[in-house]
Amino acid sequence: MTDKIELTVLGCGSSFGVPLSHNIWGNCDSTNPKNYRTRPSIYLKKGDKSILIDTSPDLRHQLITNKIDTVDAVIFTHAHADHTHGINDLRSIALINKKKIPVFADKNSLNTIKNSFSYLFTKNDKHGYEPILQKNIIDNEILDLNGFKIRVVKQNHGSTDSYGFIFDDKLAYNLDIKHFYDENYLEGIKGIKCWFVGCLRYEDHPSHAIYEEVMNWINKVNAKQTFLSHMTAIIDYDTEYSKLSAKNVYPAYDGLKISL
Repeated sequence: MTDKIELTVLGCGSSFGVPLSHNIWGNCDSTNPKNYRTRPSIYLKKGDKSILIDTSPDLRHQLITNKIDTVDAVIFTHAHADHTHGINDLRSIALINKKKIPVFADKNSLNTIKNSFSYLFTKNDKHGYEPILQKNIIDNEILDLNGFKIRVVKQNHGSTDSYGFIFDDKLAYNLDIKHFYDENYLEGIKGIKCWFVGCLRYEDHPSHAIYEEVMNWINKVNAKQTFLSHMTAIIDYDTEYSKLSAKNVYPAYDGLKISL
């Protein structure tokens, strides 16, 4: 199997997406397609195996737009709606490929997801659907999955927790984060090839780090490439690109493809 990771950003918006449902673009230039943001998810491929990170409410649109017809596994960062409520769209993938899709999450998140979408996990005589997902609890710091070596990172998300992941020691993915529990985490990923980090907005927020703090993290890590994700309509693509690109820091955009 190849060692190369092929990454596609399916969505890089916050829970509202951009524009908001009543066509409000905030600070974002509506004429720039890179400001059109669906809810957060990425798709990773290594050889002929794939991993989907989160199932956003926009998943069907994301799969069609990016011509994705196979998902070999799903990993959830946490159980919030903007990261999970497209899970029903995995049904067509499982039915077409005629196999269950293994999904991975921490115990609390998996219980929440299963309670909300029980028909995807267990057969019920009431609806008669065959289950299409196979649940797997993440209970180790290291996960070997589909040729990926994945380090699991528990992180604070305000009143709850979320999880970040490091893939093959060259891609770190940390969205929906207020602060890191591991005070040595940033030092541990220093100089990493690629880092996706949540950057919601400029103002304070109870469950997300503010822009200024994220910039401080970015300076400490000094990744080869850093991409901002989980952005609201307050953050305009061109504005941030002009400020940050000289430092190899970029706002992500839907459809962005990276080879690592």
